[in-house]
Amino acid sequence: MEYKLNTTNYRDFKVIEDNKLAGRAYFIPYSKKEKLCAVDLRHERTDSDLVEVLSGEWDFKYYNDISLIPEVFDAAGVEFDRIHVPSTWQRTGYEPPVYLNCPYEFDLPNPNVPEHMSAGIYRKTFEVTNSDDVHILSFLGVVPCVDLYVNGMYVGYSEGAHNSAEFDISEFIYEGTNELLAVVHKWCSGTYLECQDMFRENGIFRDVLLYRLPAVYINDYYIRPRKADEKWTMDVEITLEGKLSGCEVALSLEKDGKVIAGEAVKAERLTYMTFDNLDVTEWNAEIPTVYNAYITLYKNGEELMTLRNITGFKTVEIKGNTFTFNGQVIKFKGVNHHDTNGKTGYVMTFDDYD
Repeated sequence: MEYKLNTTNYRDFKVIEDNKLAGRAYFIPYSKKEKLCAVDLRHERTDSDLVEVLSGEWDFKYYNDISLIPEVFDAAGVEFDRIHVPSTWQRTGYEPPVYLNCPYEFDLPNPNVPEHMSAGIYRKTFEVTNSDDVHILSFLGVVPCVDLYVNGMYVGYSEGAHNSAEFDISEFIYEGTNELLAVVHKWCSGTYLECQDMFRENGIFRDVLLYRLPAVYINDYYIRPRKADEKWTMDVEITLEGKLSGCEVALSLEKDGKVIAGEAVKAERLTYMTFDNLDVTEWNAEIPTVYNAYITLYKNGEELMTLRNITGFKTVEIKGNTFTFNGQVIKFKGVNHHDTNGKTGYVMTFDDYD
């Protein structure tokens, strides 16, 4: 399959994204609440029947200079390597690891992007069984930027290495085997905002997800617990997409199988709920009490999808120069963290975080 590659996005300071979906809350939906309840958090991403994790073996072509990349890239005629995604070039033998504090890896007058740099082109095939579904491709982390193509067509662009980049690819796919191409440059205009005391690495370093959603679906949500007069309230905002005729949204706040609060309302594009006088225990580091908030979408009484949010109730307030947590004064002694594994670099597993 041939691709006419974009050669300007990564160096254009006026472009930080193109055709990328607006940011939203991360969640993994399931078609049935019963299925979701049977899965623990560790396996929630991999066991969903509405989300496919595309991570694994990918085709990869490394170029030590972008001048070597043809303007029209014929994927069928390229001799690809096979690599595991997620990974970075520096931890798979393509480039040596680089550690810097505050300097950039290049010495140019600001703001300029080097003319010469390395780049990597990733290729992956995936299957589509129902082209009527909404298909959203989600990159959870690509450093520093990515141009996305599907089936020979340009889809969009994103930079901002440690943010998710999501694209609606529904109009670019067809039933059967589909092909995606991701082009990653070593540096981009956003590199100027990512000069930190850390290892500098490149590549698709977090999972890639393919959401297969019904024509009407939950797109985003926001849960805000708040405390007033020693009583807890929970405000909920749910964003829906699609034709909402006959749809209803329900929320159930649960702990150990017991329902603490719940409500079902008519679905609106922006659906709001408020739960007052909640009988809950505050979260703290010593006793991290959390609850499961399940949000379910129905159409004509049939369950379409359910998501789960791990919800805690706490207060944070700064009074003058004093930081309080749940009403108690605490002191920070400094916090600094970059995701780093000694062998895999930016690539972190659930066990690494655990």
